[in-house]
Amino acid sequence: MPPFTTSRRRLLRWVGAAGAAGLAGCAGGSGDGSELVATLGADVSTYDPTQANDTTSRKAFGLVYEPLVSVDFEGTVRPTLATAVDQRDDRTWRISLREGVTFHDGSDLTAADVVATFERYEGTPRESDVYLWYDDATIRDDYTLDVTLSEPYAPFQLSLGGVPIVPEAAATDALDLSNGPVGTGPYAFDTHEPDRLYRLVRNDDHWYGGEGEADDGDGVPDTPPIETLTFRIIVEQSSQVAALRAGDIDLANNPPADAVADLRADDAITVSERLAGGFEMLVFPLATSPFSNRDVREGIARLVPRQEIIDSVYGGIGQPAYAPISPLLSDYTSESFLQEMGEEYMRYDPEQARELLERGFSALDISPPYETTIVTNETGDRVRWAQLVRDELNRTDYFDVSLEQFEWNTYVGRVLAGDSHRSDAMMALGWSGGWDPDTYLRSVFHGEQSTPSCCNAAHYANDEVDRLLDEALTVYDTAERRELYEQAQRRIVSDAPVAFVRFGTRIEAFRSDTVEGFRTYPLDSGEFTAIYAPWANTYTSLGGG
Repeated sequence: MPPFTTSRRRLLRWVGAAGAAGLAGCAGGSGDGSELVATLGADVSTYDPTQANDTTSRKAFGLVYEPLVSVDFEGTVRPTLATAVDQRDDRTWRISLREGVTFHDGSDLTAADVVATFERYEGTPRESDVYLWYDDATIRDDYTLDVTLSEPYAPFQLSLGGVPIVPEAAATDALDLSNGPVGTGPYAFDTHEPDRLYRLVRNDDHWYGGEGEADDGDGVPDTPPIETLTFRIIVEQSSQVAALRAGDIDLANNPPADAVADLRADDAITVSERLAGGFEMLVFPLATSPFSNRDVREGIARLVPRQEIIDSVYGGIGQPAYAPISPLLSDYTSESFLQEMGEEYMRYDPEQARELLERGFSALDISPPYETTIVTNETGDRVRWAQLVRDELNRTDYFDVSLEQFEWNTYVGRVLAGDSHRSDAMMALGWSGGWDPDTYLRSVFHGEQSTPSCCNAAHYANDEVDRLLDEALTVYDTAERRELYEQAQRRIVSDAPVAFVRFGTRIEAFRSDTVEGFRTYPLDSGEFTAIYAPWANTYTSLGGG
């Protein structure tokens, strides 16, 4: 097994963090096609990838640093700083680097920078980004190295896409990344005014020369069309929407669901959306009766009004969830599999739910109604879906449910404490996954990941599920992995430690008359990938307003 480490950062993937601030009269784009003004929902906390536990910082330096490979809009691994990543055996991979690449400080990219990048993760908050799989590296020449894994690791190439390469000097006192990010990317760091703005400028020495990767009629320009990227730091989503409609900004990330209909009706605004890599769920405290009973849990799961939640809370955006792996990963799940899981265990069915609850309460000899609580953070959409679930449960004779809300950090602390599975409260939570199926399962359902170690708040423990997840991580064959993950999902959904609610959707809104070519990336931290990604034939330009 790879050495999975305890990591509080993964708890931050429980989507729903919110803050309180506003925006006062920021200027919009340049109007001449040279500057794009977008938003960040929080301040940038660090420029160093080994220290970045927040998605905002990773968004902010995503165009400054580049990894060896990137993952495109469909989940395909594409060469970036590496021209090839070749498997030599189960544990050894040879990486060939692109020649002629320079960092923003003028130094050349070589294999020594890559090794230094990997090894400076040791002992840092992001250690698991590399040390889940890294054992050693051997430099063959300036542009070739062999990486040895601690164990066979199926997501290895995808994992490389999450490791920004920094100069070797960052491993010593010669370069301090806390003063500003230094990468090889198409944009270089310019200015950061805390709580106000973060600005990048075009790197005219970027390695891409307009050759090879472009395959459409227009191709990808040699250099990014946009000269300056200014990210206004606007915490309140409603303030982001107001700034967009007023023309003070060009692009807003992830506007609130209740604003999307109005934005779509505005001819000045374009709204784009894509299925995202995450889900909402209701987590059961498995150590507490009646939630210790499987029939009770399935009964509750069959009272979750998923379609009503999507229609009334999310404005019709999203998809009912009946299993953990997002349909975004079509190699590992399918609509027919999800529907099968829904039909057998999770689909809304009040009559069947009452039969299950009757059986479960009788087996436990508990007299209903059972007084309990759904706890949640203060994110409006999540509160509203929790209210709908509460109302459904209270329509039965079995529950008397109330709702309790907590500020985000307080809420995370309550769940992280490690004893939430012994409380009498159900938990409304979200989870963000990535391009590999393991990201949807291990942290939430593996026995070793129970809180406070990580994010298995139900303290779900099934040896067969653990075995399947561990084996799947070491198998390189996609079809074989899919079979293992289907087996694991069947057991999890059958055991119902959580009730899956909804697969999320990423939404971007931008000014129709100025922004051209922007595409919505489905995963957190990658929202600005479309600004300039020659490896994916993607770039954004400005029409000049």
